[in-house]
Amino acid sequence: MKGAPLAVSDLRVAYGRRVIVEGLNLAPLQPGTLTALVGPNAAGKSTLLRGIAGLVPRTRGTVRLGDRDLLGMSIPERARHLAYMPQGLPGGVALTVLETLVGALRAVPTNLAPDGASAASHAIAVLRQLGIEHLALRYLDRLSGGQRQLVGLAQALAREPEVLLLDEPTSALDLRHQVSVMTLVRETVLRAGLVGVVVLHDLALAARFSDRLVALSAGAIQADGTPEETLTPDLLARVYEVEARVERCSLGHLLVLADAPIKGAA
Repeated sequence: MKGAPLAVSDLRVAYGRRVIVEGLNLAPLQPGTLTALVGPNAAGKSTLLRGIAGLVPRTRGTVRLGDRDLLGMSIPERARHLAYMPQGLPGGVALTVLETLVGALRAVPTNLAPDGASAASHAIAVLRQLGIEHLALRYLDRLSGGQRQLVGLAQALAREPEVLLLDEPTSALDLRHQVSVMTLVRETVLRAGLVGVVVLHDLALAARFSDRLVALSAGAIQADGTPEETLTPDLLARVYEVEARVERCSLGHLLVLADAPIKGAA
């Protein structure tokens, strides 16, 4: 069932005895929208994303896609609905880019890739969409950090999920690729009606490309709304501990200008 909202209720995520997220609730994330999780280092952004993806064993609460309980599903079943892109692909993988994409497609059988030939054809199409088809026969462990980031995005998009979770997809990219990747992510979310959630450090990128911003600090939500509603000098002072201004450039994009750290803050 395409087009279902994603709802998170009373979420608790812990690593061993260390609780990172406790009792977190998110109003439904609508299909065809991109939500950015923002906040300072150690705010719990990546942990929240991994909790939603069901990748942390000590996750409790409810993550529902429409009427389906994602956390109650087996990993292969959940993978049919949800794709997660980590901050970086694992090292030491002696496979070509094409082989990794075909493997990802074949690991969870779908109508997209009923056989090896169709999987390869679909994988090439995704690489071409990202402008990295020239990397198809390159070995993953010989790529630059930015190239590996783009391959990770290709793996996430290849299965055409209903929910797309991206953890800092622009962290290793230059300016050109940051803009092109976020443009592609937004266009894909809109065109396919996906629920998109992305962790970003760059507030300008988050404000420009997302429909909704969720600002986190210490594992708790500090603000949730449109970029205009969320990015305020007060929020930046409370969450980032900086004196800052929020202005618009000549093209109308929101810009955050940090003037100084707040004295006495850690």
